[in-house]
Amino acid sequence: MSGAASQKITTTCEAIAGELEARKLRLCAEIDAYAPAAARDTRLNSLIEQRAELFAEIGRFAALRAEYPQAVTLRTFVLNSRSLDAEVRQQLLAALHDVNT
Repeated sequence: MSGAASQKITTTCEAIAGELEARKLRLCAEIDAYAPAAARDTRLNSLIEQRAELFAEIGRFAALRAEYPQAVTLRTFVLNSRSLDAEVRQQLLAALHDVNT
């Protein structure tokens, strides 16, 4: 793999990690600020489920990153992520577009 490709992968890994961390902070803040009421208990349950899914996804990404990620594995992760919003997903895929590993 060329130095440019390696740098692009490293930069993309940092971007993914940053997006997941930002999502985690937003979600945890929303849960912390949540004032449960009988009518909104389903919302709290949904937030807690989202947090558990996000933490699992962060763990999967950490394992992927530790295994020397390649563009193809990063693309697969980004495409399958339920924590990254559509705009971020497109930006990350564009960043990996020219990397053929």
